Amino acid sequence: MTTKLFVKKLAICLFTICALYGLSSCHKKYDNPAPKSTPPVATAKWTKLNAPNKGINVLELVNNTIYAGIGNNLYISNDEGATWTSSEIGKPGLADVTAIKVFNNIVYAGTNASGVFSSSDGGKTWTNNGPFFNTGVTSFAERNNNLYAATDGDGVMILNQASAKWEPFNNNLPQIITSYTVFKIVNTNNTLVAAAGVNSTFYHYDFTNNQWVESALPKLGSYLVDAIYDNGAIIGIGTERKIIRSVNNGIDWTYDTKDLQETLPGALNNEKIYAGSLKYYVLINTIQGGWVQQRDKTAAVGSSWANGQELLSKIQLHGIVELDNKLFLATDSGLYVKKL
Repeated sequence: MTTKLFVKKLAICLFTICALYGLSSCHKKYDNPAPKSTPPVATAKWTKLNAPNKGINVLELVNNTIYAGIGNNLYISNDEGATWTSSEIGKPGLADVTAIKVFNNIVYAGTNASGVFSSSDGGKTWTNNGPFFNTGVTSFAERNNNLYAATDGDGVMILNQASAKWEPFNNNLPQIITSYTVFKIVNTNNTLVAAAGVNSTFYHYDFTNNQWVESALPKLGSYLVDAIYDNGAIIGIGTERKIIRSVNNGIDWTYDTKDLQETLPGALNNEKIYAGSLKYYVLINTIQGGWVQQRDKTAAVGSSWANGQELLSKIQLHGIVELDNKLFLATDSGLYVKKL
């Protein structure tokens, strides 16, 4: 048995114990109070497009082209969702699309269990650049003409462009139980950052010394499930269901939570944060449905996120993008659109 496989089996055993005994140092359940207030039901304000009409795993916008991952299929629209082309990637259940990136005019699709597929003809045909691991891809990041992939069990990978294969980029990223679980990788002005591990850890990459450097989140036992970089700050949302921000690559964090609504427990690791042209958006799924909360980008740090919040009743939200003064919302029942 390899060391890596042993570590993974040990992690599975420990997480099983956690599930049975509820140990606080492991994957935690949400322990949130009831909502401060119920947002208005706004489903009727959104128009559901005729296609795609299935559950969307991931939604991305690149150069006015919308990409939607549905199972192991990638849907592409160049006319704001009016028409779509689609293609199949790998085997159903093993190649469900979890991340999308266009890099050097090649479309890359990360999957749940078959590594990364690439397409040099705009998504018509696909090549499997692996599989290089048996865990899922969570996100991509581009920096200095290099492409990186974050995974949910094998840390960070970098694309070797000469061989078109992926190689580990885990220098000094500790391989202990959950440290190789990377929920999001982001390029900032001067480095890469990674939301990795479930015990309040965060990492930035020191390119001078070629290693990941660990820092801590504000609350022990919490972790980030999504993060963006915008206007000089990393803005993240995690298991506290609070917004935190950092202006020094995650070395120090401050809370930015005024009026971000506390919600009933929802699907673990399913929150999203997005920077539009004029607003920030937060998607939170609860047993009531999907909540959209927002704030003007020009508002002072700490201002309310609750203005204009909406509830899409009994619909779960998986992504949001903005194009041509419209918002596109990926859900478990298809794609919705609303004019701003």
